[in-house]
Amino acid sequence: MGKLTDTLDAESSVEPLAVPETPIARIDLARALEKLPHGCREAFVLHDVEGFDHKEVAEMLGVAEGTSKSQVFKARMKLRAY
Repeated sequence: MGKLTDTLDAESSVEPLAVPETPIARIDLARALEKLPHGCREAFVLHDVEGFDHKEVAEMLGVAEGTSKSQVFKARMKLRAY
């Protein structure tokens, strides 16, 4: 391969292409979030969407910090499955 081709191949292998967010993707995410158990959904939205740390999420929801971590983990796994 030529030098230019090697460079292009190396660049494309380093950075994955971003998938643009579409209205359909937003609807699918909203539907998937609705399927989550209430506690998992609340913890996931507060932590992964709104950016609160687990200690803050735990205080807001009145649960232990470990519970917040567990609920976010479970939510992520369920969302991947959906």
